[in-house]
Amino acid sequence: MLPARGKTHYNYYVFSRNPIWGWAHGHQVMHESLSMLTYVYLDAKSAQESQRIYIEQQYDDGLIGYRHGPRGPQVYPHEGQATTSAPFFSWTNWEIYKVSKDKEFLSDCYKAGVKYLGYLERERDKDKDGMFEWGPYGIIENVRDGWNAVFQLFSEGEDEGRDISDELDALDLTVQVANELHYLQLMAMELGDKEGSQTLSEKFVKVKELINQNMWDPVDKFYYHVAMKDNTFLFEGESLKRKEIIGFYPMWAHVAEKEHVAALEKHLTNEKSFWRKYGVPTLSAEDLNYTSFVDGCCRWNGPVWLLWDYMVLKGFQNYGYDKLSREIADKMMLAVTTQLEKNHRFWESYSPDNTVLECPSNYIWDSIMAKVLIDLYDK
Repeated sequence: MLPARGKTHYNYYVFSRNPIWGWAHGHQVMHESLSMLTYVYLDAKSAQESQRIYIEQQYDDGLIGYRHGPRGPQVYPHEGQATTSAPFFSWTNWEIYKVSKDKEFLSDCYKAGVKYLGYLERERDKDKDGMFEWGPYGIIENVRDGWNAVFQLFSEGEDEGRDISDELDALDLTVQVANELHYLQLMAMELGDKEGSQTLSEKFVKVKELINQNMWDPVDKFYYHVAMKDNTFLFEGESLKRKEIIGFYPMWAHVAEKEHVAALEKHLTNEKSFWRKYGVPTLSAEDLNYTSFVDGCCRWNGPVWLLWDYMVLKGFQNYGYDKLSREIADKMMLAVTTQLEKNHRFWESYSPDNTVLECPSNYIWDSIMAKVLIDLYDK
């Protein structure tokens, strides 16, 4: 954590101290701020200050930009629209509050979170059907930063090829918005805002219903993106039914129907698909685009990302699958300890099947492993 300077009055982090990797010094992004779920146990005040940067630099229309820090908000305009990032804002703030018990912080976060929700409702639901699309610069907004079996379906393997993530009702973003609603509603209850709690609860139920009505495939018994145009699993003649790790996320956001969870457990524990040695891969091993090789930055067609595995772990825990959650944690721990013993490094992502990694190292978000220790092993 670095001291306040420039355009912020609060301490901030860089997500990697690699001295020759400038992108890692570009200030805070919401998915990297999930490291505050762990850091709060070391210094609650500092964790709160880090989140206050987003509040301090939030735009009047509610936008929280892609990056925030001493240089101010960075929104990378694309096709005339600002770029935000995956909305983990209110979840992070609630987890910090659970440790700090600082109601002034919670109140400020609640107000900012409601404003940000309003921005997403206006700017990331073009067809106004209650499901959400990524912005025009989706390749960074959706956190992938690289080629992905669905979003770059028509790019022939090129990271900068055609990106269709703003033409889909995106499962991941819609679930993330539902998750924000869930935690904003908890904040409203904690702060005594009964009217706000009721409004947020109603919105949450609506998004939950839309996810289960449109994004659950009763044939495959899995959750997928749908085409914005007609809410089907086809886009320009190509199937969107590609089993990605995000198919488990409705459990994390408390929106999965209970009768769906048993089927999701079967998908997860299938050794030919998601149940790999070193964690849950980002894409099913049965997919033609699956690769276990981590041969650079930003690989999403197989490699394990610990934060995303943590959400799968929490999702099954939400539905009472404690033993399975512990087994996911064990796989994550094996991935990390194997590399620490081998080269003393944490890594951006991990191979689900082998130990050879060529991605950036010493990433801040791997601190989520300390939260795994707190959540599951300290019992």
